Amino acid sequence: MHTEVTWGLLIVVYLFTAGVSAGAMVASNAAFLLGGDRYERVARWGAYLAPFPIAFGTGVLLLDLGSPLNFFRLFMTLQYKSPMSWGSWAILLFTLLSLVYLYLWLPPRYQIGHVIKRVRVWQGGLAKGMPILAVSVASYTGVLLNAADRPLWQIALLPELFLVSAMSTGVAAVGVAVALSRRWRANHEEKRSLALVDIVLVGIELLIFGAMMIDSQIGTLNQQLAYAVLWTGSYAATFWIMIMLLGLVVPLILKIVEVRGRLSWKWTERVGLGSSLLVLVGGFFVRYVITYAGQMTGWLR
Repeated sequence: MHTEVTWGLLIVVYLFTAGVSAGAMVASNAAFLLGGDRYERVARWGAYLAPFPIAFGTGVLLLDLGSPLNFFRLFMTLQYKSPMSWGSWAILLFTLLSLVYLYLWLPPRYQIGHVIKRVRVWQGGLAKGMPILAVSVASYTGVLLNAADRPLWQIALLPELFLVSAMSTGVAAVGVAVALSRRWRANHEEKRSLALVDIVLVGIELLIFGAMMIDSQIGTLNQQLAYAVLWTGSYAATFWIMIMLLGLVVPLILKIVEVRGRLSWKWTERVGLGSSLLVLVGGFFVRYVITYAGQMTGWLR
């Protein structure tokens, strides 16, 4: 049994913020490409949000390294067999291009002349390419853990869980922004579409956790002991309350209520905002629990 925690809260913050940025970017790209002007506010807020969580998380990650200057050595070369090398380059490109994408969504008075003339073309080009980088960034956090020597981090569905959770938290973050915004406040159709997407994503997360529970019964002894830390061990209360109940089940119910439209507009807005905030809380604790619980157990020798 190994209880030394080498990856702490700062790593959790990075894993969470990278996922939020990736999800917000995909939400913006999808709204622009599929919805056009009808979903302009969703696309705009996704573009505005995307660069900042991952930039903050990367800054936190540099602090955790102890020697931040060593981080730049990752960009002196590309190690084809190293998930960390690929992920570092993906994060760098995503951050830089997301800033460009944000600039293209600024009001015309902040843009130079030739950009204004080509802005829709450039928005479309980035919107088609950025989802690839976003998925890479969102999956990388799970792949990075997956490559480490811990039984819980080597479960088959961990990258998929982090990917779906990232998309869900990104959509939720956009939902919070468009609900609170005064200038670019989303209309009913946009809010309903965001809620529908998050219903699907939260449902997939629940299915992944269900598959993990089945796997915990048929996996190796090492995996069973690792899963036990989640289901019944040191992190069971956090897992069942903060993730399963408050982070998934309650938001799912609230979003279904929101989509059905049986409430007044005032209460629909409050329900939508509350459910999105809970999704963000649940997404953070997914990273927290997986990161910390994964360090509680090692391989049986």
